[in-house]
Amino acid sequence: MPVLSSSDDEIPLAQRASVPAPPARAPSTHAQVTTNVNPNHNRSVENKSQIERPVAAPAPPATKPTADDGSSDDDDVPLAQRGVKTEGVNGSGHAAKPPAVTQAAKPPTVTPKPMLGGGFKMSKRPVTLPAKPSSRLDSSSDEVDSRSLAVRREGLERERREREEEERRRKALKRAKMERIHARALELEKLEKAAKKAKLKAKRAKMERSDRPKTEVKRPKINRSEGYVKKGAVIMWKTLEHNGVVFPPPYEPHGVPLTYDGQDVKLLPHEEEIAGFFAVMKDTDYAQKAVFVKNFMDGFKEALANGPHAFITDFRKCDFTKMYNHFAKIREEKKQMTSEEKKRIKAEKDKAEEMYTWATIDGRREKVGNFRIEPPGLFRGRGEHPKMGKIKRRVMPEDITINIGKDARVPPPPPGHSWKAVIHNDTATWLAGWNDVINVKDWKYVQFGATSTVKAESDQKKYEKARSLHKFIEKIRADYKRNMQSESREMAQLAVTTYLVDKLALRAGGEKDEDLADTVGVCTLRAGHIKFMEDNVIEFDFLGKDSIQYLQQHKIDEVAYKCLQRFVKDKGPDVDIFDLIDPSKVNAHLQTLMPGLTIKVFRTYNASITLDSLLADTDTNLTTLQKKAKYDAANKEVAILCNHQKGVSKAHDEQMGKLNDKKKDLAKQITDMKKNKDDKNQKKKLTALKERAAKLAIQMEMKEELKTVSLGTSKINYLDPRITLSWCKRHEVPPPTVFTKALIDKFHWAMDCDMDFKFTEPKATDARPSSGGGGGNDDDDDE
Repeated sequence: MPVLSSSDDEIPLAQRASVPAPPARAPSTHAQVTTNVNPNHNRSVENKSQIERPVAAPAPPATKPTADDGSSDDDDVPLAQRGVKTEGVNGSGHAAKPPAVTQAAKPPTVTPKPMLGGGFKMSKRPVTLPAKPSSRLDSSSDEVDSRSLAVRREGLERERREREEEERRRKALKRAKMERIHARALELEKLEKAAKKAKLKAKRAKMERSDRPKTEVKRPKINRSEGYVKKGAVIMWKTLEHNGVVFPPPYEPHGVPLTYDGQDVKLLPHEEEIAGFFAVMKDTDYAQKAVFVKNFMDGFKEALANGPHAFITDFRKCDFTKMYNHFAKIREEKKQMTSEEKKRIKAEKDKAEEMYTWATIDGRREKVGNFRIEPPGLFRGRGEHPKMGKIKRRVMPEDITINIGKDARVPPPPPGHSWKAVIHNDTATWLAGWNDVINVKDWKYVQFGATSTVKAESDQKKYEKARSLHKFIEKIRADYKRNMQSESREMAQLAVTTYLVDKLALRAGGEKDEDLADTVGVCTLRAGHIKFMEDNVIEFDFLGKDSIQYLQQHKIDEVAYKCLQRFVKDKGPDVDIFDLIDPSKVNAHLQTLMPGLTIKVFRTYNASITLDSLLADTDTNLTTLQKKAKYDAANKEVAILCNHQKGVSKAHDEQMGKLNDKKKDLAKQITDMKKNKDDKNQKKKLTALKERAAKLAIQMEMKEELKTVSLGTSKINYLDPRITLSWCKRHEVPPPTVFTKALIDKFHWAMDCDMDFKFTEPKATDARPSSGGGGGNDDDDDE
């Protein structure tokens, strides 16, 4: 039989029973019923899929229910599913003939089944299946349906357009992101190619340098049997004896509590020691810095972890006042001690440490320098060091390596401890060494003192090497001027680096870890550290050694200026200017021009030759104080050249105030003396007062000019002491006028220098670099 379908065929009869039947609609004249019945209807039910459904057949009109028309078990099954199941079989199980289908066929009548178990009784009213909508558009219900459909279609169309617009925006964002990723990939690929190209050039340059004839340097035979010996190292001693190092005394608990969140907490000894480190610095500038506090608290919490006081985690709740007062009381007690008590304590300490202050090298008894191990505390650093505030733990014997002669007695470690290692490195002159507890890559030493013969020989060799540079300086300058125009980017960078070292006396610089202070030198300058100005002037602004700011403007050579512009092109402020070289490459290149030449030799040479040339025109008729002022002015130029600066002392204003008071007092005395004409010695006294006033004026002027400059660093490390001592002899200035007692002891080997000593030949003054502008050509340097 044909399968009839309607919009509610999928709804069980039991659910449709209560729906009132809609009024019957006259069949449309346009409706066509197509019934395709399989002629072989006696086949099995499995072939029922071959029966086609009627197309656009209107529902037949409802028929009146018969008396025995009751509900069946499949009333809850949708008609669409039930019709297929019962196709070709009647209620008795016999095959039923398919009814004739006509255009005026009446819709089937459905009788609802009553609910079981009582409750609501369903009506026996027949339910007429709604006919499918007609294709005619002239009826009122069709017009309403058409308008509703149009409104819905319009809403759907609007939603579709919004979705499409959202999809277009999403695709546009995705496309922009992919373009950025692609551009970055191209940039990285470009940089990688440039790096590979630079690497090949460096390899080629290295091969070319290896083909050059090398200068033969005769060296003493070295001992390679011991560890820690560098290739090519020179034997420094045959016998070495010493008594080791002095450790700080063990910690003694004081029992003063830490106040936390208003409550006193008595800490364990190791916890109390760390808390005391911060307590003594509570009122310093360091304790106000966030980095210092954070690093301290991180270390403090680590020490407290897994202990009874692990609840101390908030620095804001910590009050160190009681501990601070305890240490302040101890300091005050020491100040109240008499001089005799202080001398007695110092004598006892010196006697206990006497054995550690001397060492014997090749039979000579020499003074040892820093034989004391640094006590534990909080790391301070210089400048804005990222590790400031970290806890410096106690250095133990197990951290220390002893260097001593094979046949010498090894100094015993403290009871219950042992040394990390005992070596016999005869190519080194240090006595003991260990890794720094904060910057573990750094190695700290115990060495011979500044007044020892070992240090004297080292200093003398250093200054002689700097003097010998003058013989090669013209050749070196010609080399870097030529190479600055080289097509090889690496060679041009080497040339510009050498030029800056020669003219500006910059330090070498080197790669640093992220957790170290961002101090740089010439090889690690970044694009953001320089600023191009007019007339070949460049402003340098970066942090040098000890986090001292280097902020200077220099007029440089035009070719070097253009090279720097080329090196920083298309680079961000944090990208290295000299990205193809490092200090080792620069020093290797310099040694091809002069044996043993390094960047540091340039600094020593430029500092010494600058002082020598500035002191050459000293007036012999000046007073000793005026000559000292002349020397200090020359020393100041060297300090500026080497960027040896310092912060203004807190006591500077107070000291200047006292000098001003003296100046006013002298002015008053001079005025009063001029009025006292009855005094027979008026003229003599007046002259003396004026001399004192003149000296005070010079003293105040120099003190103000030198308040941000450190003169001592260059005297100790970069200025040949023979320049100063020969100048003192020529102008009858006592050495203690310009040298401290420590420097006189350190440079005892230079005391017998000739009065006419010159750092170089008379021509050497022509090579003096400018400490101000740096010079743009050779003519500027000659001046």
